[in-house]
Amino acid sequence: MSSFELLTLDLRSPIEYRGLENPPMSGAPLSGRVLVPGAAASILELGLGADMAEGEEELFLFDDEDIVDFDPDDGPRLRRPLPGPRYYGRRKAHGEALAGEASGPSARLEAGSYTFLQWRPRDEAELMEGLEWFARESWWERSATRGPYFLRRVREDGKLATQALRRIMS
Repeated sequence: MSSFELLTLDLRSPIEYRGLENPPMSGAPLSGRVLVPGAAASILELGLGADMAEGEEELFLFDDEDIVDFDPDDGPRLRRPLPGPRYYGRRKAHGEALAGEASGPSARLEAGSYTFLQWRPRDEAELMEGLEWFARESWWERSATRGPYFLRRVREDGKLATQALRRIMS
């Protein structure tokens, strides 16, 4: 079992992603390919997860009611299999444009406070374990969160960092 720690992230500036709503994928694949809208009505084929280029980021948005079943006595449990995300988007680290200029609908991590978990899952089981731990620990600690679950992955130093975030109500 992995060692996790629930943290608070104070995001000072928004982070914007470009991609597509209701992408044709299940869950949050750890590798593979995805088609996203490009500039001038083109289509870009981009790597997912471990297949992203160095410095790229991806964002999955999952609505609370789609990703978690809640039992008042036992708390939240992650749905299995993980449903498709409501949104999938991409960006280069530090706001640089992706090769081929991804376009399409945008989504943002707005400036503000978030509950936050970062880990490096080696497979889908560890991805699911981390997401469920995040939902359950946020509930257990009575974090006043709202809105969608954000799953963000960043390819840095040849490795894939996975982050789960949820907005803290102010």
